Amino acid sequence: MAAGSYLLYQLLHCDVEELPMVAYVIADRKFLFDKTTKTVTRCSAASSIMDILDGLSDRGVKGYIIYDVAMKGRQPSAGLPCEGWGMIVVTSPNTNNYESWAEQTEAEEIIMNCPDESDVRAMCIWKEHNGQVEEEADYWKKVKDRMDKVGPILRFIFGN
Repeated sequence: MAAGSYLLYQLLHCDVEELPMVAYVIADRKFLFDKTTKTVTRCSAASSIMDILDGLSDRGVKGYIIYDVAMKGRQPSAGLPCEGWGMIVVTSPNTNNYESWAEQTEAEEIIMNCPDESDVRAMCIWKEHNGQVEEEADYWKKVKDRMDKVGPILRFIFGN
Protein backbone atom coordinates (compact mmCIF):
# COMPACT_ATOMS: atom_id res chain seq x y z
CA MET A 1 0.00 0.00 0.00
CA ALA A 2 2.99 2.32 0.26
CA ALA A 3 3.05 3.33 -3.41
CA GLY A 4 -0.71 3.92 -3.51
CA SER A 5 -0.72 6.02 -0.36
CA TYR A 6 2.25 8.04 -1.63
CA LEU A 7 0.44 8.76 -4.90
CA LEU A 8 -2.72 9.66 -2.98
CA TYR A 9 -0.74 12.11 -0.85
CA GLN A 10 0.72 13.74 -3.97
CA LEU A 11 -2.63 13.98 -5.78
CA LEU A 12 -4.38 15.46 -2.76
CA HIS A 13 -1.81 18.25 -2.80
CA CYS A 14 -2.41 19.14 -6.47
CA ASP A 15 -4.30 22.32 -7.32
CA VAL A 16 -8.00 21.80 -6.51
CA GLU A 17 -9.03 23.69 -9.67
CA GLU A 18 -7.10 21.25 -11.88
CA LEU A 19 -7.90 18.10 -9.90
CA PRO A 20 -11.03 18.39 -7.73
CA MET A 21 -11.59 14.65 -7.06
CA VAL A 22 -9.44 11.62 -6.35
CA ALA A 23 -10.75 8.06 -6.22
CA TYR A 24 -8.67 5.47 -4.38
CA VAL A 25 -9.50 1.79 -4.82
CA ILE A 26 -7.63 -0.89 -2.90
CA ALA A 27 -8.91 -4.47 -2.91
CA ASP A 28 -12.67 -4.17 -2.23
CA ARG A 29 -12.44 -0.75 -0.52
CA LYS A 30 -13.30 2.41 -2.42
CA PHE A 31 -12.73 5.99 -1.29
CA LEU A 32 -13.68 9.29 -2.92
CA PHE A 33 -11.75 12.39 -1.91
CA ASP A 34 -13.61 15.59 -2.80
CA LYS A 35 -11.00 18.29 -2.59
CA THR A 36 -13.50 21.11 -3.13
CA THR A 37 -15.45 20.24 0.03
CA LYS A 38 -12.45 18.64 1.77
CA THR A 39 -14.37 15.44 2.47
CA VAL A 40 -13.71 11.75 2.01
CA THR A 41 -16.42 9.16 1.41
CA ARG A 42 -15.95 5.44 1.85
CA CYS A 43 -18.16 3.71 -0.68
CA SER A 44 -20.01 0.55 0.29
CA ALA A 45 -18.59 -2.80 -0.77
CA ALA A 46 -21.70 -3.41 -2.88
CA SER A 47 -21.33 -0.17 -4.83
CA SER A 48 -19.67 -0.16 -8.23
CA ILE A 49 -16.79 2.27 -8.59
CA MET A 50 -17.56 2.31 -12.31
CA ASP A 51 -21.14 3.55 -11.69
CA ILE A 52 -19.99 6.15 -9.16
CA LEU A 53 -17.29 7.58 -11.42
CA ASP A 54 -19.53 7.47 -14.50
CA GLY A 55 -22.07 9.58 -12.60
CA LEU A 56 -19.40 12.12 -11.67
CA SER A 57 -18.03 12.15 -15.21
CA ASP A 58 -21.52 12.71 -16.65
CA ARG A 59 -21.79 15.83 -14.44
CA GLY A 60 -18.46 17.12 -15.78
CA VAL A 61 -16.46 16.36 -12.65
CA LYS A 62 -12.83 15.59 -13.41
CA GLY A 63 -10.45 13.62 -11.28
CA TYR A 64 -7.86 10.91 -10.98
CA ILE A 65 -8.14 7.25 -10.00
CA ILE A 66 -5.56 5.26 -8.07
CA TYR A 67 -6.39 1.59 -8.47
CA ASP A 68 -4.26 -0.53 -6.16
CA VAL A 69 -4.47 -4.19 -7.21
CA ALA A 70 -3.90 -5.59 -3.75
CA MET A 71 -5.50 -8.95 -4.43
CA LYS A 72 -5.28 -11.38 -7.33
CA GLY A 73 -8.28 -11.19 -9.65
CA ARG A 74 -9.13 -7.55 -8.83
CA GLN A 75 -8.29 -5.96 -12.17
CA PRO A 76 -9.91 -2.63 -12.96
CA SER A 77 -13.06 -2.58 -15.04
CA ALA A 78 -12.39 -2.16 -18.76
CA GLY A 79 -14.55 1.01 -18.62
CA LEU A 80 -12.02 2.77 -16.44
CA PRO A 81 -10.88 5.47 -16.59
CA CYS A 82 -14.03 7.48 -17.30
CA GLU A 83 -14.07 10.55 -19.52
CA GLY A 84 -12.25 13.43 -17.84
CA TRP A 85 -10.43 11.13 -15.43
CA GLY A 86 -6.84 9.91 -15.40
CA MET A 87 -5.81 6.64 -13.83
CA ILE A 88 -2.84 4.78 -12.47
CA VAL A 89 -2.84 1.10 -11.57
CA VAL A 90 -0.49 0.10 -8.76
CA THR A 91 0.40 -3.59 -8.74
CA SER A 92 3.12 -6.12 -8.22
CA PRO A 93 5.08 -7.13 -11.33
CA ASN A 94 2.72 -10.10 -11.80
CA THR A 95 1.18 -9.36 -15.21
CA ASN A 96 -1.92 -11.42 -14.36
CA ASN A 97 -2.95 -8.53 -12.09
CA TYR A 98 -3.41 -6.05 -14.92
CA GLU A 99 -2.68 -7.55 -18.34
CA SER A 100 -6.21 -7.94 -19.75
CA TRP A 101 -7.24 -4.46 -18.54
CA ALA A 102 -4.08 -2.94 -20.04
CA GLU A 103 -4.73 -4.61 -23.40
CA GLN A 104 -8.38 -3.51 -23.53
CA THR A 105 -7.62 0.09 -22.63
CA GLU A 106 -4.28 0.32 -24.47
CA ALA A 107 -2.72 1.49 -21.21
CA GLU A 108 0.86 2.68 -21.09
CA GLU A 109 3.06 0.57 -18.81
CA ILE A 110 5.47 2.41 -16.53
CA ILE A 111 7.65 0.39 -14.20
CA MET A 112 8.99 2.08 -11.08
CA ASN A 113 11.26 0.55 -8.51
CA CYS A 114 11.88 1.83 -5.02
CA PRO A 115 15.36 3.22 -4.46
CA ASP A 116 17.87 0.75 -3.09
CA GLU A 117 20.14 1.38 -0.12
CA SER A 118 22.99 2.81 -2.20
CA ASP A 119 20.59 5.27 -3.89
CA VAL A 120 19.28 6.42 -0.51
CA ARG A 121 22.80 6.77 0.87
CA ALA A 122 23.75 8.94 -2.11
CA MET A 123 20.64 11.09 -1.46
CA CYS A 124 21.73 11.49 2.16
CA ILE A 125 25.17 12.69 1.16
CA TRP A 126 23.71 15.07 -1.42
CA LYS A 127 21.07 16.39 1.00
CA GLU A 128 23.33 16.83 4.01
CA HIS A 129 26.66 17.53 2.33
CA ASN A 130 28.46 19.99 4.53
CA GLY A 131 31.94 18.53 4.73
CA GLN A 132 31.40 17.23 8.26
CA VAL A 133 31.95 13.49 7.85
CA GLU A 134 30.77 12.70 11.37
CA GLU A 135 27.48 14.61 10.93
CA GLU A 136 26.87 12.94 7.56
CA ALA A 137 27.52 9.51 9.14
CA ASP A 138 25.09 10.26 11.99
CA TYR A 139 22.45 11.40 9.50
CA TRP A 140 22.93 8.24 7.41
CA LYS A 141 22.55 6.08 10.53
CA LYS A 142 19.27 7.82 11.40
CA VAL A 143 17.93 7.45 7.84
CA LYS A 144 19.08 3.81 7.64
CA ASP A 145 17.24 3.02 10.90
CA ARG A 146 14.05 4.56 9.50
CA MET A 147 14.49 2.72 6.21
CA ASP A 148 14.85 -0.59 8.06
CA LYS A 149 11.51 0.08 9.79
CA VAL A 150 9.36 1.45 6.95
CA GLY A 151 11.21 0.52 3.77
CA PRO A 152 12.60 2.92 1.17
CA ILE A 153 9.65 5.33 1.24
CA LEU A 154 11.44 8.64 0.85
CA ARG A 155 8.93 10.91 2.57
CA PHE A 156 9.14 8.79 5.72
CA ILE A 157 12.86 8.17 5.86
CA PHE A 158 13.85 11.77 5.17
CA GLY A 159 11.22 13.26 7.51
CA ASN A 160 12.39 15.09 10.61
